[in-house]
Amino acid sequence: MSAKSKVLKLSHIDLVGSMDVETAAKVIFRGCALHLRENFRQFKEEGDSMALMQIRIGVRRMRVALYIFRSIIPKEVRSNFNREFRYFGNLLGDARNMDVFLNSTLMPEIKTKDFKMVSKELLRLGEIFRAEEYDIIIHEISGGHFERLSKSFDKWLQGNWSTKLGRSARKIMSSPIAPFALNAIEEGGIELLNRGADVENLSADELHDLRKYIKRTRYHLRFFSSLFRQEKIDEGYDLLVKMQDYLGHINDVKEGMIILSQLSAAIRADYFAETLRFNARVYGDASKEVEHNLAEFRALWRKFEDFTIDNKDLRKAV
Repeated sequence: MSAKSKVLKLSHIDLVGSMDVETAAKVIFRGCALHLRENFRQFKEEGDSMALMQIRIGVRRMRVALYIFRSIIPKEVRSNFNREFRYFGNLLGDARNMDVFLNSTLMPEIKTKDFKMVSKELLRLGEIFRAEEYDIIIHEISGGHFERLSKSFDKWLQGNWSTKLGRSARKIMSSPIAPFALNAIEEGGIELLNRGADVENLSADELHDLRKYIKRTRYHLRFFSSLFRQEKIDEGYDLLVKMQDYLGHINDVKEGMIILSQLSAAIRADYFAETLRFNARVYGDASKEVEHNLAEFRALWRKFEDFTIDNKDLRKAV
């Protein structure tokens, strides 16, 4: 990333308790759409890995917003946009995993004397793979797919939603946002707790799935944070962010080991024996990291089980 480059992060979404659900939904969707457009533009122009990460965050956040407001979005509309945004999230996945591997897993090893030749060769192979993935992404973005999706989404956002909705959905649209937000947060929290009910026995893949629900619950708080007392939002957000990070580190290790095995299989034969010894060291370090992150996550999970947010936590009307 160039020194002058600066990615756009989603700004604070300012909702007030007097808003109805439709108005609040459109405010949230506009913020999500702007965040995505700007980071797609930056990645397209600069190949910025940080913009790439923000795009992945943005498509996930957009899909969560579509889910939260599903009761006021026609099923076919939501299914279409959800499918499209999921496509872009999946498209960027391999490149993001390689970025993490090269910058966080492999780079510290290159700076040591041990295994310097092997780690540099793995870096070379990884950079080739990453460049191929970036070419695919840039080609897809340059082809106009995202621009068409963005225009279609903006057109829907600016339209009259009520014309394609039934009576019950129109009633929800005109209702106050605060009770809707409380219900969404409670629903998300219950779903998360159910997903992690047997957290001690989940596999690495299952923990990654659980992390997706942690992110969803985090976005619930983020979207509606201006409606609640800041200290209560901070309490929940702090738990969710840390849990997400710990599980993210575990998943990065898992994905990194997969990438390491793929690159090791492609390395020159005269490097292979040394590569196996290098891998053993990386695996040993990774095992300690996973053990630590899992213990920290479980401690936070027990705290989150006692976290609640309700009417008393709403901000007082001015």
